[in-house]
Amino acid sequence: MPQRALMEPLRRWDPEQVGGYVLLGRLGAGAMGQVYLGRSAAGRLVAIKTIKSELAEEPDFRTRFGQEVAAARRVSGAFTAAVVAADSEADVPWLATVYVPAPSLSRLVRSCGPLPVAAVRWLAAGCAEALEAIHSVGLVHRDLKPANVLVSPDGPRVIDFGVARAAERIQLTVTRGSVGTPAYMAPEQARDTRQATPASDVFSLGATALFAATGHGPYQGETVMDVLVRLATEPPDLSGLPAELAEIVTACLERDPRNRPTSASVVSRLAPGLAASGDLGSAPLPQAALELIEEYRETPSAADHALDDLPGEESTMGSQPLGASGEDPPAANARGHRAPRRPASAPPGRAARPGAGRDPATARPSRRALLTVAAAVLAGALIATGWAVGTSIADSHARQTLGPLTQPPGGPPGGPPGGGGSQLTSGRPDVSLNQDTGDTETTFVVHGSGWPPGKRVTISLVGVGTSWMHPTADGMGTFNYTINQDHEFFPGLLPVGTFTVRVTGPNGATSQASFEVHKPPAA
Repeated sequence: MPQRALMEPLRRWDPEQVGGYVLLGRLGAGAMGQVYLGRSAAGRLVAIKTIKSELAEEPDFRTRFGQEVAAARRVSGAFTAAVVAADSEADVPWLATVYVPAPSLSRLVRSCGPLPVAAVRWLAAGCAEALEAIHSVGLVHRDLKPANVLVSPDGPRVIDFGVARAAERIQLTVTRGSVGTPAYMAPEQARDTRQATPASDVFSLGATALFAATGHGPYQGETVMDVLVRLATEPPDLSGLPAELAEIVTACLERDPRNRPTSASVVSRLAPGLAASGDLGSAPLPQAALELIEEYRETPSAADHALDDLPGEESTMGSQPLGASGEDPPAANARGHRAPRRPASAPPGRAARPGAGRDPATARPSRRALLTVAAAVLAGALIATGWAVGTSIADSHARQTLGPLTQPPGGPPGGPPGGGGSQLTSGRPDVSLNQDTGDTETTFVVHGSGWPPGKRVTISLVGVGTSWMHPTADGMGTFNYTINQDHEFFPGLLPVGTFTVRVTGPNGATSQASFEVHKPPAA
């Protein structure tokens, strides 16, 4: 039987009550604050999310938070966890959503394995309908991922919509060096979270469906830098995806948001298949998954209503699961009463503002926390420059992953003629390659700089043909493109020989670089 964490008891610095809700325990800790299980005077269970004081003190945060929550309360879809109460003006802002006694998709798949095709279609259709409801009130979820989808027998429930935008100015995407939200984030949103649109949520829906079917996301890596590089230069990893799901998942994961289906279109594509198989409205889940869900219905479980419920690839903005602080919750006394809740720094006899105390684990910045911030600054710089992975701030890591992406004009020393490229600030259309030689399995990354921002370019291999893929230069005039990533030039491995890649801009400007393919070394 899968093991799961039980709800943690309240600590001495946790509030006993938020709004009109009595707190029963902690469900998790997210990037924006703590998540508690609460009970109303009438006995209704809710998940209450309190906001960190450093967020609440940000200029205009309360206004943005109030506006987003007001919109979220208008969402009434069957497959969302409704917002039932909130207070953006409280000393510690909070919101309460319906408590759904169900595991997240993350926990379910990691406990029971990938889901069968029928279950994935059922799940994706429900999530797409939830996105329809969210988008209909003018919201963009911005953080749809397996951790934010609860799996109930009567359909999935999408949670944590309407709160991410309020903190977008200070979002972090790195936690202790592990991959954060970019694992399920659309390319345009990774460049600038303010560019997120309903189409960005559809990309995340495709990534979430891929995880449900395979147990992995479309882009993986040990660090956020790894994921951003792959997101910028490689097609999604669809390994293990059943053929019956390939069309809809691939459509959602289109790099160009204009080519993705709408959430309504996703529902219309999936619903006929569900109706034909008799799965519409039922739960075509494996027995192990149903048993895990039943456990959750019996006892509230931790970390499944948290803003983020698992460390690693699904962590968002510096979140951590229960127990990650290294401190055990204060023990209860013989009668089960907790010690008075007072911030550790509050002097005896001085009352603390309810809910204002901070977890000591977060009050004292550790070396690990400082490294986390440094990593976040690095990732932020990478995104802000349009993923200019050849710049000096990312050069050390990028060379390990892709090789040198910028070279002096005229090509690398000793390299083939025509290779090399200029620096990002040259303003002259140019291209460079991550490496000038490799074997038949090498993916050669073309890095362009100085091209017209927002315009498409054409990629050709001289004497071979032209790719049907047309990368678009970002606001800095840069782009990345991986040769033969979709077998656009050759149906299989690259042949042995010397090739020249030519890039042509919309105004007719061209630049080219060459590379050599040799036989792989004998095993």
